[in-house]
Parts: sequence; C-alpha cells; structure tokens
Amino acid sequence: MKRYPLSLYVICVIIVLVLINYIAWFVGGEARLKSVEIFSVGFLLGMLAMYIAVHVYRWK
Repeated sequence: MKRYPLSLYVICVIIVLVLINYIAWFVGGEARLKSVEIFSVGFLLGMLAMYIAVHVYRWK
C-alpha cells in the first residue's frame, strides 16, 4: 500500500468542502449554506488540530 503525505489528504479535504459549500449555496441559497459553513469550519479546525498533533508526535 502506497503512503501519501498528510498534506495531500488535507488539500483533498479542503477541495471537497469547497465543493460541498458551492453545491449547498447553489441548491439551497444562503439559509442552507450557513449550516454547511458551520460544519465546514468545525471540520477544518479538527483537521488542523490533527495535522498539528501529527507533527508534534511524529507520525510516520
């Protein structure tokens, strides 16, 4: 199994969240976009915390 750098996963997650936000805005307007934005911000903060923890604890 080939291992990819963690930064590649983070970039892919950001791209997917941007697409989800765009689709929510396009389909449901501002009301639906607000709830997706809150989810996205929480998810990105979790990803950032994981990314920092991996570098602190030396993930290999």
